[in-house]
Amino acid sequence: MGGPVTSEKIPPATPSASVILAREGPDGLEVLMVRRHPDTAFGSADAFPGGRLSADDRQVHGLCDGIDAADANRRLNLNAVGNAVADAGGLDFYSAAIRELFEEAGVLLARCEPSRDIVTTDDETLMVQRIELAEGKLAWLQFLQQRSLVLAADTLHYISHWEAPVDFRPRFSTRFFVAVAPPDQQVRCDGREIVDSRWVSPARALSMGRDADLNLPFPTLKQVETLAEFSSLAELMRWARERWRRGIPKIRGVRVMENGKLRTLLPGDAGYPEGEA
Repeated sequence: MGGPVTSEKIPPATPSASVILAREGPDGLEVLMVRRHPDTAFGSADAFPGGRLSADDRQVHGLCDGIDAADANRRLNLNAVGNAVADAGGLDFYSAAIRELFEEAGVLLARCEPSRDIVTTDDETLMVQRIELAEGKLAWLQFLQQRSLVLAADTLHYISHWEAPVDFRPRFSTRFFVAVAPPDQQVRCDGREIVDSRWVSPARALSMGRDADLNLPFPTLKQVETLAEFSSLAELMRWARERWRRGIPKIRGVRVMENGKLRTLLPGDAGYPEGEA
């Protein structure tokens, strides 16, 4: 598919964050999968809640609980310029992950100070404000301050970084996090970006994907394949908590035509262009 792609030719990818919400179901590990609205990016795809970073996410670093800016940058392998630790933006991804999960699925990973417990979401005014957040009528910082909330950033565990191929549109550079589902909160699809949701075992999700009952984007599929290696929530969380320590490389696929079919090559695959990763 043409010659090697130089850095000057690569269009920028939009930074985004996605949350794999997990729980222990009757038959073992289950994860939350949501179906995106047909009119959104990746319309009608089955994926995990998430979305692009917002300027609002930079405003709430002081309300991120359990992880500071330096720790977030270290985990996400982001380098600060000089002494400007916050400018590296690690906490932006934690904020965006929590904000998007709340806006899309109605699950809020936050604590009401001074309590250390995750909040409940049975307050209907909370759901009204959720819509206002999504529509840009309410600032993220304002919402958190009004309700004396801090983001439970330490409940998110960073596990992978995927960037779309250079010829793919739209292009996102997505950080994936795992978090335990708060037991006292219910998933409520927003109807704007998310139209359906299901709790499903990773093995079942893979089976449904093969049968075309789920439409799994490639990065989502690869996350589900990894999740299928774990039989319980406890086993997954033990792995997820320590995953960042081994270093998490950015994975950017390359799309090639083979025998008339489009295939995505990953770093390490035969034929993957040298210097592309």
